[in-house]
Amino acid sequence: MEKVVIAVVSRKGGSGKTTTALHLAQTLAKAGHDVAVLDTDPEASAIQWADGAELAFPVYKPVERRRAEAHQYLIIDTQPNSSKAVGEAARKATHVIVVAGANALELDRLVPTLDSLEASGFEGTYGVLLARVPGAKSETTQAAIRALEEAEIPVLGVVPSNAVISDSFQQSPKRLKEHKEVLTRLQVLQ
Repeated sequence: MEKVVIAVVSRKGGSGKTTTALHLAQTLAKAGHDVAVLDTDPEASAIQWADGAELAFPVYKPVERRRAEAHQYLIIDTQPNSSKAVGEAARKATHVIVVAGANALELDRLVPTLDSLEASGFEGTYGVLLARVPGAKSETTQAAIRALEEAEIPVLGVVPSNAVISDSFQQSPKRLKEHKEVLTRLQVLQ
């Protein structure tokens, strides 16, 4: 089986990259896959999360990159506000998930992220995950989905803002339905 590397990116901080990375990894681990997370964000949020949780997968620091790359599935949690970080992660990735909110400011911040992705030469599968949104059927979320589809930007899914996910820091991720759907859309899970 071919190695799968998923880069979780956004040029905007606080978009939900770390939460997404850890929920994706938990979903893959629960499906029986050999998965790890590589935390390349200087804030080390994934490392901090792992320090307080019993996760079904390891989380590695950048200096442990080789160990992380030994796993069949690798999720890269990237730093925000860095086109260089987006480019570096994309060049290593087979898939890229761009995390964004559904409001106008968040969608506007997608432009530099997508520009960085294009400049990296990435040719794999990518799409936008709308995270921390009011709900899949809310007017704001539906307007964001329409705007992305009109711009021919793939939408991988919607993760509503709720206490189950936002309060899961330093706990083993439990609500995995939306992330399983994302992995299915990326054809990582069947």
